[in-house]
Amino acid sequence: MLCLILSATGCTTGNPPDTARSSSAIPEFSGPWADGFRSGYENARSEIERKILATGTITEQQLVESREPLVTCLASRDVTISFDSTGGSTLTSTRTSQSSPERTQIYNECVDKTGTEVDFLYWQMKRNPDNLDEFTIVAQCLVDKKKVDPGYGATDYRRDFDSHSFPFSATDIEAGECQSNPLGVTY
Repeated sequence: MLCLILSATGCTTGNPPDTARSSSAIPEFSGPWADGFRSGYENARSEIERKILATGTITEQQLVESREPLVTCLASRDVTISFDSTGGSTLTSTRTSQSSPERTQIYNECVDKTGTEVDFLYWQMKRNPDNLDEFTIVAQCLVDKKKVDPGYGATDYRRDFDSHSFPFSATDIEAGECQSNPLGVTY
């Protein structure tokens, strides 16, 4: 079983192959997530992703549609994926001999082909609708939950994030919630 958690700091899946790049101009985007839509559109690996991102919004139905190429790719290699209600997923195999590392490799290869720009952006918008600064909102959550001293701020969290050295345990559930859902958004 593999639970996939998308990083809250805006990682992307990389540059798409030249054959997947759209020859059309990048649409104009507006709103708090304009840069995210622009970046997603530029990095999209499929026409489905570009079509959805070009609208400047992502509905739940479009999220499901964007996942179809990934689901198909995985199924062709005996892997199934199930998605949870908060953006995570679990991989399983229809072959008993397929190991977890092999499933993960297959997943990564399929993502490289199909992309996850829509999925990533959908969940980032859900958890941070106004696209507030990540380091600021995580630091404030940690202060509010008394996981760090009251003076702890965005600069402190950025330093700790970059060094992978936090002033709380890696197994602290509340601190983990601040990192994954700093605004406490209900999905």
